[in-house]
Amino acid sequence: MAFNFEDLVKEEVTFDSGMQGKKLMVYGVNDTGKTKQLTKLDRPFLIMTESGGSAVNCPKVPCDDWRTFKEIIDDMTNKKNFEKRFEVCRTIIIDTAENLVNESERSVCAQFGVRDLSEIQGRQNGYKIARTDFEMQINRLTSKGYCVVFIAHEEKVEMQDEISGETYMFVQPKGTSNEKSSMRMLRDLCDYCIYLRPNGIDKETYETIPSTAICRRTKNVFARSRFNIQTFIEPFTADGLIEAVEKSVIKSAEEENVAISKYTNKKKSYTKEDYFDIIKPYVERLFEVCGDEVVNIIEAQLGENRKVTDATDDELVALDNIYNNLVTKATLLGIEL
Repeated sequence: MAFNFEDLVKEEVTFDSGMQGKKLMVYGVNDTGKTKQLTKLDRPFLIMTESGGSAVNCPKVPCDDWRTFKEIIDDMTNKKNFEKRFEVCRTIIIDTAENLVNESERSVCAQFGVRDLSEIQGRQNGYKIARTDFEMQINRLTSKGYCVVFIAHEEKVEMQDEISGETYMFVQPKGTSNEKSSMRMLRDLCDYCIYLRPNGIDKETYETIPSTAICRRTKNVFARSRFNIQTFIEPFTADGLIEAVEKSVIKSAEEENVAISKYTNKKKSYTKEDYFDIIKPYVERLFEVCGDEVVNIIEAQLGENRKVTDATDDELVALDNIYNNLVTKATLLGIEL
């Protein structure tokens, strides 16, 4: 797929309205309404890496290992399934993000027979291997037009004021202190990162007071947005979140003097010839060091005794899986192309 600068400059810049295609991270302590409210978004599907969704009424699936998550992504993004899936599922919620990151890291540890990524020795960088595979799967999911929401817990870290030297506690998504972790990448990938502040119990009714969503960074709380969103959503509800996101897009579009349009999938479609071109260098390089594994990767998708160039126009998903698996293998071996 050749790059054409003339086509690029002719394309009108627009901001996408609504929740479709948006990526959000919502974090906080337990009982702040994260799962309860987020599963009220349009046509939700909950991927549970912990048991927090047992009381919500929506399609949901337990996911306690990285292999299962990749199978779910394959199903939700498969060209043959996509239109049917997208009709019944517009919002994918992952609860919790840090558990999913842990599953991806455990998968890499198992491949190398170690307990922690830092124990992987030699040319391979364990964190880089895990991040590469994790980011690849997340990008596959978020590029299809689903609204993808990552629920996370919070952690408190000690910070120091650069001017006064004063130390204070700072709240941020759990796991994001580690720059090597996929949690940091995930936090920065999202269009919105929102903290839910608990408001305690009503002294008269003994009911939980709805949480307040903090959408912009304060001295003591990490929050951010690519768009000019309001500082608070109070109380935090699904409807309030939708309204705040819509207003943020409108305000940002006015500031940047660009139009607003309904979301469309702008990702260009690959042909089988495109896949042949990007797969070829990986096959050639990897075949030198692990030929049998390369053959297994290809045959697992296309069938026994078939080559990449035997693939038909109906096997683009198989070619995409072959490419992803070869890239992951190259990363595991420290091979850069």
